[in-house]
Amino acid sequence: MAYGTTDAVVGPRSEEEVTPLTQEEEVEGHVEGAVEVEVEAESDASEGAGATPSSSSSSSSSSLGGKVGKVATFVLFSGAMVSMVTMPQLFGTPFGTKDSTDLSTSMKGVPTLTLDNAHTRRTGRVLGDGMYKRNIAQVHKPTRMALDASSSPVVWKVDGEVLAATPTMEVEHTFTKLGKHTVEAGDYEFTVDSVAVRYEIRDLDDDDREGYFKALRSFYDISQDEGEALYGETYKSSDYLVREHIYGAADMACDHWHDDAGILNHHVAVTWQMEQSLRAIDPTTAAHYWDYTRDAAMDYEWYESDIFGDDWFGTAHPSNKDHILDTGRFAFTKVKTDARGFSNVTNPYGVLRSPWNTNPVPYVLRSNYTNDKAYDGYTSFPSCSEFSDYVGEDLAYVLNALNGQLHGPVHIMIGGQWDLSSKWSSYMNEMTFADNFLLLAKVLWRVGFLRVPDYCSTDTPHSDCVTSCPEEYRNGMNATEIFAAAHLGRDTADSDWLTKLDDYGFTHEDLLDEICHIGSPGEMFTSAAPQDPTFWPLHGNAERFVQYLRLLDEEDIATFNQTWGYHHDSNIPSDTHLVCDWGNQDPAHDLSMPTCIHETCPGHKEDDVLPFTGLFSDQSGLYTNKDMYKFTDPKDTYMPYVYDSLDYWEGCTGGSMLDSAIQHGKLGASASVSGDAAGASSLVNALKSFRERTFDGMYGKKKASSSAASTTMSLSSSSSQPAIVYGTGAGEVPPDAIAQPNGGLEPGR
Repeated sequence: MAYGTTDAVVGPRSEEEVTPLTQEEEVEGHVEGAVEVEVEAESDASEGAGATPSSSSSSSSSSLGGKVGKVATFVLFSGAMVSMVTMPQLFGTPFGTKDSTDLSTSMKGVPTLTLDNAHTRRTGRVLGDGMYKRNIAQVHKPTRMALDASSSPVVWKVDGEVLAATPTMEVEHTFTKLGKHTVEAGDYEFTVDSVAVRYEIRDLDDDDREGYFKALRSFYDISQDEGEALYGETYKSSDYLVREHIYGAADMACDHWHDDAGILNHHVAVTWQMEQSLRAIDPTTAAHYWDYTRDAAMDYEWYESDIFGDDWFGTAHPSNKDHILDTGRFAFTKVKTDARGFSNVTNPYGVLRSPWNTNPVPYVLRSNYTNDKAYDGYTSFPSCSEFSDYVGEDLAYVLNALNGQLHGPVHIMIGGQWDLSSKWSSYMNEMTFADNFLLLAKVLWRVGFLRVPDYCSTDTPHSDCVTSCPEEYRNGMNATEIFAAAHLGRDTADSDWLTKLDDYGFTHEDLLDEICHIGSPGEMFTSAAPQDPTFWPLHGNAERFVQYLRLLDEEDIATFNQTWGYHHDSNIPSDTHLVCDWGNQDPAHDLSMPTCIHETCPGHKEDDVLPFTGLFSDQSGLYTNKDMYKFTDPKDTYMPYVYDSLDYWEGCTGGSMLDSAIQHGKLGASASVSGDAAGASSLVNALKSFRERTFDGMYGKKKASSSAASTTMSLSSSSSQPAIVYGTGAGEVPPDAIAQPNGGLEPGR
């Protein structure tokens, strides 16, 4: 598999695109442009005009600004707060163009629709905090729909089906099809988007949380072959997605997933793939997320979080000598063995792991200690204040933070690393980041100094199957010269990592030998991180944060320059900017070395194509970073999922990310408000006004006197997947020629 670039051009997006569906799910709709199908004639032509997402950057010099719109009231019925969950002003309004029009006056007398469900009634919070401007219903969960108090009782229909013959003001209905639905209330109709809703795991009720964990456990137990037999050829097992992650992150050329601008898109896409498999197992669930900033705000130690309970993800620090996760529902989660026929990349034992992770134990492994340093020196998970520090920053800085500061520590704290010589313990505890040993070792591996055994039989002791830096590959260089040749001079967060050696009686040669003996990292600290179930809820936090920043920028509340790029650090061992060409060499046998140049690793440039298939049906090719960033715009109404909250972060003071940004001095860079109380209040009011603002979709459209016959959209799933070859033109497709994920079906449906 090779990554690279494509000249694909993003044109106008098709008028309607639909989303992955469960076993019972079908979609009626229309696609205009690259994909042609027969469609139902629209009674209101204005609702058929598509809009093109834009990722253009903001040119504002202020990091925060404010414009306050009108305030709409929440509607109460049956004693519960009802969300004005909303539909974006897509029709006639381009993405990136703010439309703060309050329609309450111009639409006076027109009935309005409100929706809620058991979760929003229980928490008192609107889905997406009211920032997704569309009517949202959670698929496969009862949704209550109601008209405003000034309306009269009506007969309700969904997609032409009468729900009840008796006129009522409100009705409860469970949508079993993802996508857009027409809700008729008397003489008026509304568009409702049925989507999967991703909740913070701790905010789920007991039944939904148990359903999620049961499905996730099954996801790890079902092999690729079994999954395809049960759910169809589009099903992607945990092994499939671990392999996908390894192919990108453990390539000898460079890391295509991390340490550069592609970090977010890759993890959004792989989580999206996993969600489709999860919902094939249980269509009522979703890829729920873990907001670890909540744990950072609590008094308990991070490893005491409910997240690590036996009924949840299991202990963060197994007590057995092999560090096997051996208690709870994920006890003894298998790592695939005999994987050489399944994957081109395995460890020497044929275990589906990073090649340099030579540990033969075939189960998920964890440790709180990284080379004898507790929690890698961290005392808590990334906090709300750390996230809020990036409100108002450019995309390039946000992506850097999401790669490292805002999520990287969680991987290392859960994964850990062991099996290094104990004589280094005191040295490691004085250094700031014990994880440097592994990060430096991966650099030495890519540039050719560190070598991995080609094959180890199952009866080979682990101590005899380890990585090393053999003398024959040094070309006469000593350790100091190798560090320089591998560009490791400043590539560590510890500026004194070399000078401190003398204090402990170590030499450069001692250090090189120990770095080259990688030992055993836990799954979460490796390229096989998806093997650990905690991987999956981790990245939703990053996506919803970026969705939030994009909406704040659109509303002129906080600027977010979205020019594609990445802020590189000079002292991060993994951020080397090196791309190494191994050609046709076999690193297990050839003595020659790769050619390494300073270059952006393929997979990170804006027009680089990504390896993800099955995101949308009829996907005959691969999407670029630019495409993925466009698709995941929070105003896009065709993504199959939303988040339960965007501004609400329980770990923030007052529960608001914007409040935290204000409290931590993010207003200081704003020329318009200069951090004063009036300016802060203006921003808070602007966000409140945006969340409560009326929108077009909540107002009924008068039904046409007659309508054309409808034709169901034909969505046939392709029997073959595109060839995953990057940069050659193979498998490329105009990014707008997309329709339903997986041919309109969940994997296997």
